[in-house]
Amino acid sequence: MYILVVDDDHFANTLVQFVLSKEGYEVETADNPRGAMQMIQKREPDLLILDVTMPYINGFDFSAKLRAEGYEIPLIFMTARDTIDAKLQGFNIGADDYICKPYNHQELVARVQAVMRRIKKNSKVGSQSIRGGQVELFPAELKVVIGGRSTVALTPTEVHVLRVLMNSCGQVVKRDRLLAEVWNENENNSNIVDVYIRRLRQKLEANAQKPQHIVSVRGVGYKFVGK
Repeated sequence: MYILVVDDDHFANTLVQFVLSKEGYEVETADNPRGAMQMIQKREPDLLILDVTMPYINGFDFSAKLRAEGYEIPLIFMTARDTIDAKLQGFNIGADDYICKPYNHQELVARVQAVMRRIKKNSKVGSQSIRGGQVELFPAELKVVIGGRSTVALTPTEVHVLRVLMNSCGQVVKRDRLLAEVWNENENNSNIVDVYIRRLRQKLEANAQKPQHIVSVRGVGYKFVGK
C-alpha cells in the first residue's frame, strides 16, 4: 500500500515516513500541496495523510480541490487544530480519520491500519477474477493483467469502475448506472465518471486517444470490449 504524507514541517514528514515504513508501507512525502498534486497526478496513493495548516492553500481546501477534480483518495487529517469545529469540518469534507498533534506513534500506526483495512474491505467487491479478451481483472489484488504479461496497479475506485464495465462486457453501461453503483450518486451532471474513464484508458489502452477496450457510446455511456 502506497501512502503520501503532505506536511510543510520537514521533521514531521520524516518521522511519519520512518514510522509507517517500518510497518511495511511504501511512503512518500511532500512539503506543499502543489508538489503533492503533481505526485498524485503521476501516481494516485492508496492513502493521503494531510496537514491542515500549510501556506498558500490549507489542507481542507486542498482536499476539497482533490474531490472536485474527481479524486476519491482515502484521507487522514493530521494537525494541531484540535477544536471540535475543525474536526467536524474535516469529517464533513470526507476524512476517514482525524489525528491531532502531538500524537503517539503507536496510535498513528493503529489508525492507519484501521483505515487500510476498510480500504481493502471496500475494494473486495468480488474476489474472483474477471476476464475480457486479453484483459483480466483481479479485484482483491487491485490489479489488471493485460495479455497475460503486463500487470497494471489500480486504485479501489478504478477497480470498481472497471468491474462494472467488464461484468457487462459488450454492453453499453450508462453513466448514471456507474454513478449509482460506484459513487452512490444520481447527479448525472457530475464529471467524475469521465475522470475515471480517462484514467483507466491511460492505464489500459495502448493509445488512450484511440481506445480499443473502453469505448464511448455518444450521449449514453461506455462499453467494455474484450479483445
